[in-house]
Amino acid sequence: MSKEQLPEPLDFFIWTVEDVGMWLEDINLGSYSQIFKEHGVNGEYLEGMSMFTTEQILRFIRQCHMKWGDFITLCKELRRIK
Repeated sequence: MSKEQLPEPLDFFIWTVEDVGMWLEDINLGSYSQIFKEHGVNGEYLEGMSMFTTEQILRFIRQCHMKWGDFITLCKELRRIK
């Protein structure tokens, strides 16, 4: 799927792993695209993150080697597209 064909934000829960990677590029978090791909993070996974416990959030951050500020940016952008 090309960048021009990224599904509408309201449909983000049907995004593929590749769609999530393009979205990460769009929100300046593209450095995490590969690790998200390795962990199979798709739109359904992103939707489920809203129900993560604190322990699950911390595990996700560690597994993705994500900076705390970048995680906050990710959460803000997720809220924007919901």
